[in-house]
Amino acid sequence: MSTDSRGYWREEFSLIAILLAFFIGIVALSYHLPFDARLFPLVIGSAGILLTLAIAIEQVRRRGARDAATMDDADPAAKADWPRYATALFAAPAFGLMFWLVGFVVASLAAMLLVPVLMGYANRRQLVVTALLTVAILALIGPYLLNVDLPHGLAGDWLIDKLALRAS
Repeated sequence: MSTDSRGYWREEFSLIAILLAFFIGIVALSYHLPFDARLFPLVIGSAGILLTLAIAIEQVRRRGARDAATMDDADPAAKADWPRYATALFAAPAFGLMFWLVGFVVASLAAMLLVPVLMGYANRRQLVVTALLTVAILALIGPYLLNVDLPHGLAGDWLIDKLALRAS
């Protein structure tokens, strides 16, 4: 990473630009959908744009006030290495791709089990228990209490059709 006396400002602004482009894409691609289908992407995309702009304004403001002496050795940002940075940068797009390919359960379990390990979280027992309980509870709440089918993904739908597991 490129550090100077002001910290990781290039990476921060690169991430802000990527997030801003992502949320603008969500909003732009949702305009041709019917109103019911575009409401959720518009709300999420607009909120993401506003939050990204707020973060950008805060970073610009803080960049001028930052000093190299304010960086503490105990600060996790001072110890950030490439695997943590890459995990933070690519976790959301990878989750979205997995969600589309293999569905909610597999993508959520993979994200909840892999991302914290890649970020350096040490308590694996708590991680596994939390991931399994969270996914199980959401998998029960969605279809049974909210009457919302959780996505199976392309591979899951193909497998369900191939094995004739769908109720007719």
